[in-house]
Amino acid sequence: MTSLNELEERHAASMAQLRSADSIEVIDEALGDVGLGFGDIRPLTAFNPDWGNLRLAPEMLETSLRFSEIAVHWESVSPLPELSGEYRVPAPLDILSQGPSLMADMLSDEFQQGFAAELRYIDNAYDSGRGFMTYLHMAPGSPSLDVWFQDRVAKQFPPYPPGFFKLDLTYNTYMEALVLSKGLYGWQYLFADVSFTKRPFRKYGESLRIGFDVFAQLFPDLDYSPLIERWEARL
Repeated sequence: MTSLNELEERHAASMAQLRSADSIEVIDEALGDVGLGFGDIRPLTAFNPDWGNLRLAPEMLETSLRFSEIAVHWESVSPLPELSGEYRVPAPLDILSQGPSLMADMLSDEFQQGFAAELRYIDNAYDSGRGFMTYLHMAPGSPSLDVWFQDRVAKQFPPYPPGFFKLDLTYNTYMEALVLSKGLYGWQYLFADVSFTKRPFRKYGESLRIGFDVFAQLFPDLDYSPLIERWEARL
């Protein structure tokens, strides 16, 4: 049996925390078998002939979530405030095996088409229908793989498609942040260039602040100060 790496152990423990927490209902969850990591998969051109110059970060090659699937959808119940969260992370092999997003065919702008064609999703709202997705921008020749968040908000950051937000995260730091955030809706905006004092982000800011207060009580062994500092920086 393949042993878990530190990141995988933390995720498995995080899911166990949700299951055992008072007033948290786990609606759905999945934790698959351990398979290949990014460092075990060669060559990248077997997945895309344009990826000859694509370079994955060293930490991504060394440590990744190798579960065939890891997913959870949860909601709070009384007496807790109304909170919910969700995430689904595919295996590295599944990420690399994705074809270009169908979104590219629905865009008319040439730059946006090329951008969308280079996206591969690493997280999505798989159960609630909320529609958010997080992607790696797998652009050949790029010094790093940027992480982008897509949400159903009427926000435009030209030249990128509407609803896309670049996150101050890498694949690895995104997966680490999931352990703390538990997929609490809107947590990705802590790492985006937005203000929680303005619409449509105000509701996320309010929910996140309440969520961190609740999490600090439910999971006292976890340090939420890094996320709270990011929340404060967006006021």
